[in-house]
Amino acid sequence: MIFRYIILICLVFSLNSFAQTRSEKIETLKQELKQTENKVEQIKVLENLWKLTQYNDDLAAIDYAKQAINIAEKQNLPEELARAYERLGIAHSNISNYDASNKAYLKAIDIHKTLKNKRFISSLYMNQAINLKSQSKLDSALYYMDKSEPFIDERCCKDDSILMINLNSIKAQVLMEQGKYVLSLDKALKATELSKLVNDSIQYADNLALVGNNNQALGNNEVALDYLKESLIIYRIYEDTYFESQAAKDIAEVYAGKSPVEIDSAKFYFNSSVTLARDINTPYIEMQALNSFGEFLLNINEFERSKDIFSQSQIITNQLKDDFSQSRIDLALGKMYYSEKKYNQALTKTKEALKLKQQIGLLPGAIEANQYLSKIYKAKGDFKIALQYQEDYTTLADSLYNKEKAIKFDELQTKFDTEKKEAEIAFQNKEIEALNVKAENDKLTKMLYGIGMFSFLAISGLLYFGFKQRIKKNKIERDKQEEIYKQEIAFKKKELASQTLHLVQKSSFIQELKENLEKIKQSPELFKVEFRRLVMLLKKESAEDKDWEVFKSYFSEVHNNFDQKIKAISEDITEKEIRLASFLRMNLSTKEIATMLNVLPDSVLKSKYRLKKKLQLNKEDDLTQFLNTL
Repeated sequence: MIFRYIILICLVFSLNSFAQTRSEKIETLKQELKQTENKVEQIKVLENLWKLTQYNDDLAAIDYAKQAINIAEKQNLPEELARAYERLGIAHSNISNYDASNKAYLKAIDIHKTLKNKRFISSLYMNQAINLKSQSKLDSALYYMDKSEPFIDERCCKDDSILMINLNSIKAQVLMEQGKYVLSLDKALKATELSKLVNDSIQYADNLALVGNNNQALGNNEVALDYLKESLIIYRIYEDTYFESQAAKDIAEVYAGKSPVEIDSAKFYFNSSVTLARDINTPYIEMQALNSFGEFLLNINEFERSKDIFSQSQIITNQLKDDFSQSRIDLALGKMYYSEKKYNQALTKTKEALKLKQQIGLLPGAIEANQYLSKIYKAKGDFKIALQYQEDYTTLADSLYNKEKAIKFDELQTKFDTEKKEAEIAFQNKEIEALNVKAENDKLTKMLYGIGMFSFLAISGLLYFGFKQRIKKNKIERDKQEEIYKQEIAFKKKELASQTLHLVQKSSFIQELKENLEKIKQSPELFKVEFRRLVMLLKKESAEDKDWEVFKSYFSEVHNNFDQKIKAISEDITEKEIRLASFLRMNLSTKEIATMLNVLPDSVLKSKYRLKKKLQLNKEDDLTQFLNTL
């Protein structure tokens, strides 16, 4: 999710042609770069080349950014130069070259300060915070996020609101890594609400996942699943496979951690995560999913399958040279060998895991490794060494417990200080309000004394003027009342149309019933969910059944032949899709539409996605806003 924030903060990624493959686009752009003499156009081409290579060819992405820097420096183009340094910073960050990344960001910040580009300055401070977070320098990351915040005015415009979303999201992640789950959840929820307000579905999905992860850490597994599954659906609709894979892994881990463990569900989502990661060739996500999957299989004593999964992860871990992943594999294998009573092999692997975890600074992992080393030596009959490792385990566990207690105390203290500060501010506001009222009263008293000084003729003149104004005011009020009556009549028409929304055709019900039965047939694991939906559909179907044409006639009167306008755009649009468009035109929410049609919200989201394609809208186009213009 971190890489997404870097891109969302600094750049808007768009591709001009979906028909071409990435390699074809790159070759086309290379030819364009050779043929273009205009320097500004060359920089734009290099930017597009960078976009196409940033996740697939890191060295090429760095080279394209450097070429853009050279051109911008020679042509004295400060805006383009700052943007090129940003891209260079992102490219270095993608390969964990954080020092080089931050140097590039600092150069971009210096340029943006001279240009007074507040939003870019804010976003670049955030990017530095992201780099520091990736290096586990969490306090420093929070420092740079605090530096970023003064440059943001979320009330200003959508761009600043998006920056505030990113700031809260990143803060939530840092706080979660520090174990401050309550504070992290607060930031994640704020980011989620802001994402909803600016109508950014992908950001909304990212923050839903973040809220889900915090709830999992707090032990709220059912709540965590609700948030994570909603994010998964949105990623799937928008074909964001990278984060769909991540969400599937998170869901699997929740199922694996439940009591009792839901084995089939966990296996299903772990397999989904691995498959999705392989489809888009993202080895890091695949490695994480494999490690979590292997640990889960180990916990349910499926040793052979667990060994196979870890062997697949080992190949990727060797390629990426990832010490954290290696420590997970070694510790898991140590546990497995211990369970199989292969104590010498268990000792070797567990000691390797302990060494790596100590080097990385992973205190919980080191605690677990010491505990297992004590168990292994005890099983071998070497009680003296076993006791030594047991003492190390106890010391570290106490240290971790005290650290967690301190973190929880900090959270409570922060919450108390915040509430106290808010109470003081509220009291001060009341005092200010009382003083303002007193000042207004004094002013009014003086004014009344002044009025008493006027002569009878002046008062008479004012009374006459007031009489004339009253007549004029009455006329305005009458005109307003007439307008209100007209609005009420129009409202009644819309209300009449709204009252017919629950009447749908029998054929729609049968088709939907058939689709649900097909789902159950193809995916037996969905039986419980789909069965409840079928029961709900059958109950609703017993209600009064009238013709869909009745609704269309009412709706067309109020909304000027809405269905004909849609058919003019797409001739192959179905009646069911027209009905969905009508509901959206009436500004009904996804949840409300799902209730009206007796389907799940994800079915409505998928139908909206298909409708959007038929209406030839781009991903960034808002479907409801488009329908409101018809």
